[in-house]
Amino acid sequence: MVRFFLTAFLLGSVLAFSQKTSVYFKFNRHDLTLSTRKTLDSLLMIKDIEKIVLQGHTDSIGSHSYNDKLSTQRVDEVKKYMLSKNIPESLIQVKAHGKRVALNKNEGEQQRALNRRVEIEMVIKPKVLPQRKDTLKPVSKKPLNAHEAEIVISGKVLNERNEPLAAEIILSDKNGTELKTIRSDKDGTYSFKAVVNKRDAYTLTYYNDSSFVDARSIHYSNPRLPYTNLKTVLHLLKSGEKYVLENLNFEGDTSQLIPASLPSLEALYKVMHKNKRLVIRIEGHVNFPYHWGNPKDTKARSERYVPPGMNYEQFNQWLSEDRAKAVYKYLVKRGIEPGRMSTIGFGASKMLYPDTHSDVEMAKNRRVEINVISIK
Repeated sequence: MVRFFLTAFLLGSVLAFSQKTSVYFKFNRHDLTLSTRKTLDSLLMIKDIEKIVLQGHTDSIGSHSYNDKLSTQRVDEVKKYMLSKNIPESLIQVKAHGKRVALNKNEGEQQRALNRRVEIEMVIKPKVLPQRKDTLKPVSKKPLNAHEAEIVISGKVLNERNEPLAAEIILSDKNGTELKTIRSDKDGTYSFKAVVNKRDAYTLTYYNDSSFVDARSIHYSNPRLPYTNLKTVLHLLKSGEKYVLENLNFEGDTSQLIPASLPSLEALYKVMHKNKRLVIRIEGHVNFPYHWGNPKDTKARSERYVPPGMNYEQFNQWLSEDRAKAVYKYLVKRGIEPGRMSTIGFGASKMLYPDTHSDVEMAKNRRVEINVISIK
C-alpha cells in the first residue's frame, strides 16, 4: 500500500528530484506484504539513486518503548529487502520515530492505519539542465535516428482582450526536464526548432508575471496535439477568480504527481514568487461519474493505497484533499510561504462533466484549481 510525492528542486544549473513514498503495515506487524514488496521492486527500478532515507512510524497504541522497537523493526525490514536487491548499504539512512511523528490524531482505525508506515525518500542524482537556445538554426548536429524528428514549434500569445502578450514559453519532455525556453516577440509570436521523439508527448508551458499560467501537450504524430500556429490566451490574475492548473496529472487513485506535471508546478511557483502578495486556495477534485452508482454504497477498492473502511464518497474526499496538498507541498518546498496558501478537497461533488463516458472529460474532472483569494 503506497502513496507517492514527486518533487524537484534547482541546485545551481542542475535539476534534482526527490520521490517520497510511504508503505504501510498491519496492526502490530512489521513483515512486508506481497503488495509492499511489489511497490519496493518498482521503486528500486529508479536509476541514479544518490540517497535513500527510511523513517519508521507506528500508531499511538502502546508505550513509547514498545513502539520504538516496532518502528525500528519496520524500517529494518524495508532496509533488509533493499539490501537483498543489491542496493548498497552506504546509500541507505534509517531512523525510527515510534509514535512521536503522527500524521493525525490517531482517532479511529482509519487514522491509525495511516500512521503504521515507513516513509521512503529517494534522492536522485541531479542532472545538468540543457543549455537554453533561442534560434531557428538546426538544433542537432548529429544524424537523427528513426524515432526522432526536427520540428518547428510556433504560435501566438494573447491576453483576454486579444492583444499580443510577452510571455516565457518553456518546452519540457515527458520527464519534466526543461529542454528550451524562449520569449514571445512584441507581437506575441514565437517560433523555434526542437528535436523530439516521435513517440513521446511534450509540454509547452506559458508564463507571464501578471497572468495565470497555461500549459498544453504537443505530440509529433497526433493531429489533435498540434505544434504549429498555436493560439494561447493568458488570463490576468484577479481576486475571486478560479484557474485550472493545466497538464497537472496524477497516477491513478493516488496523489503521486507524474513527472510531466513539473513544468506546470514550476510555472505556478514563478507566479507566486513574482507576486509576493498573491494568496491562493488550492482546490482538489476527482472523477466519479453518476452512472458509476452511489459512492456511499460501495466500499472503495484499488491496487493503490485505500485507507481502511472507506466507501467511495469518503475515498474521493480523501484523495481530492491529498492531491491539493501535493501541490501545496511542492510550493512550500520551493520556498513559498505556507501562510499564503490553503488547501481544500471537494471529492467528486463539483465535476465539470458529471455523467461523462469520455476519457478526455474524465481527465478534466480530475483537476486542481487555483482560487485567487487576494492579490494586491
